[in-house]
Formats: sequence, C-alpha cells, structure tokens
Amino acid sequence: MPRTVMDPEERRRELLACAMRLFAEEGYDNVSVRAVARAAGVAPGLAYHYFDSKERLFAEAIEDYARRCAEGVCEVLDGRDLTLDERLELALAAGARHGGYPYAAFFHAEGHGALHDRLSLAMCEAVRPHLRAALEADAAERGAPPSGADELAAIMVYACVGLASGPGMPDEAAVTAARRYLRVLLAEFRKGSATD
Repeated sequence: MPRTVMDPEERRRELLACAMRLFAEEGYDNVSVRAVARAAGVAPGLAYHYFDSKERLFAEAIEDYARRCAEGVCEVLDGRDLTLDERLELALAAGARHGGYPYAAFFHAEGHGALHDRLSLAMCEAVRPHLRAALEADAAERGAPPSGADELAAIMVYACVGLASGPGMPDEAAVTAARRYLRVLLAEFRKGSATD
C-alpha cells in the first residue's frame, strides 16, 4: 500500500481525532499509542514522534476535542456583523446544542467526573480569548476603555460552562439562567467602562 504523505500538523490532528475516538469507545485503560497508530494507519514510531506517552496523547486529545467543540461558539463571538448582545445569544445557543459534542456520553459517564471537568476547563480556555476580544471591541465601539474585559470573559465563560455542563445538560432552565446572568454582567461591564 502506498504511503500517504500528509502535512505534519494535519497528521497530528488526525492522530488526535483518532485517539479521542478510541478513548471514548474503548476507555483510557484499553488504548495505547500503538493502538492509535494502528487505527490511524501509521507506524507506531510516527505516533511516538508526536506524542511521547499515552498520557500526553490523552491530554492533547482532550485539548483538541475541546477546541473543536468550542469552534462554533468562537466563530459566533468573532463575527462582527451582529451586536455583542446578539452574538452572546447565538454563542449560548451554539454551546447548548447537544449535537456539537460527539463524545458527550463518554465524558458524562459514571466515574468520569474528573475527565468531564478537564474538558470543561479546556473549553473555557478555548472560548475565553474570543469573548475577551468581543468585549474589548464592544468597549471600543462605545469609546470606552475595556477595563475588566479579561476578568469578565472568564466569569462569563466559566459560569456558562458550569451551568450547562452536567449530565443531561444543558436544560432550558440552565440556558435561561445563563442568558439572564450574561445580560446583567454585560450591562454592568458597559456601565463600569462608561465611568472609567
């Protein structure tokens, strides 16, 4: 069989996606770097070139999966054709879509609380800079300094992910609460930046 030559970053992403699938299907204890290499159709040495251990492969697979799960939210926040209020509403809806998380069952399974928390934190860190930039742009449009944009982005992102990340979540009550809190926090940010 002819060898497929791939861009190194593309190959790395392929290995991470394959690893996440195997970890979710077979469980952490039943997957090795060699098994991921075999499933991806590459030599084990190539997989070890990218990931020197199973632990590192798993950590990077979760980070990569979190970034992929957060892509829709980040794209909404990065858009400039809507107001920040509208983007926050759409970002909340995008984050609440159950179909955007193909391995939700794995992360919500009994005994996987620590893994779920790890994924939630990684998603927060993926979204936070995008929300901070959106808050800063909103302040700039109003001619106000963006004081506290980074802190507010952290509060908003961590609160929304916390409200919406339990088993069976997000439910409509959690989304409604998140929507209400986001509005209040945004209003306070705008009021605070106007007086700075």
